[in-house]
Amino acid sequence: MVPTTTVSAVTKYDICLSFAGEDRGYVDEVARHLKDLGVKVFYDNDAQVDLWGKNLTEYLDEIYRNQSRYCLMFVSKHYAAKMWTRHERQSAFDRAMTQDHEYVLPVRFDDTVLPGLRTGVGYLDGTRVAPRTLAEMAAQKLGTAVVPPQRQAGWEYELFSDTVRAGLRGLQARRVDHDMAFAKTVRTFTTDTEAIDYFTARTRAFDNIINAIADVLSPQRQQLAFGANGQRGDEEKITRLATMFVEVCSDLLAWAADLRGTRTPDRHRALYEATARLADQPLRQIDEFVERFTAARGSGDVRLTIDYDPSEVEAELTKVQTT
Repeated sequence: MVPTTTVSAVTKYDICLSFAGEDRGYVDEVARHLKDLGVKVFYDNDAQVDLWGKNLTEYLDEIYRNQSRYCLMFVSKHYAAKMWTRHERQSAFDRAMTQDHEYVLPVRFDDTVLPGLRTGVGYLDGTRVAPRTLAEMAAQKLGTAVVPPQRQAGWEYELFSDTVRAGLRGLQARRVDHDMAFAKTVRTFTTDTEAIDYFTARTRAFDNIINAIADVLSPQRQQLAFGANGQRGDEEKITRLATMFVEVCSDLLAWAADLRGTRTPDRHRALYEATARLADQPLRQIDEFVERFTAARGSGDVRLTIDYDPSEVEAELTKVQTT
């Protein structure tokens, strides 16, 4: 029988962060918000002097096993593959086994199976929870000793951009597949009629997705979420607006992947590939919008304008129709 822990209630850190370098962008924001909330955090970027010259195996084992009240563990395929994260999580899991309440608080970026982390353990989805929200939830986990400060002006726009960026990070693997024109086969057409009919249906679907992007960010919805005439925004509506925006981006990637995954007679392949590339310009415009919106933090009029050039598709369609 494993004995109950005898670790002192007084620890050096409230929370230690265990993550892979590839996920640092998200984790860095979480660490910043935690510190703003008054949480004592072990974050490697803040501990460079302490780590310098130390026996890291022993030092980090002490941090992740004994010197933190909770361990925020950011699970991803990168996390599962790294040597140092394996060391950190082993120390954290050893600590978790010797106490009668939760210690490891997992945040997932994907469905990677992590040895030692039971499938029934509750987790948060880092692709849907913004860094600020995650930090506030972690602070709540610590109890009443941590009191969230008054939110500064413009917090609504920060919440929106944080939530969107978190969601887009969750689409990153699919975005890479799109940029490299990878797609799994999802259907096969053997006749010209099937290929042209499906092409026509998918171009209509593309128009619907582009229109949906504008609809999600309509002035009416923005006013409901962010407030009007200096009114305070609605956190739940802002989060929902951001989530819907990410879902439409996901639909755009799925649309292109569906076209690329459709096998057609050879004479239609160039048409299908050119059509899938219609998503390229809107995706770049979305990236640019998110960057501008994040930088502006509500201090300026930042709009998303979606346009695209269908000339390549029209040229390929003409070839198919005249041969």
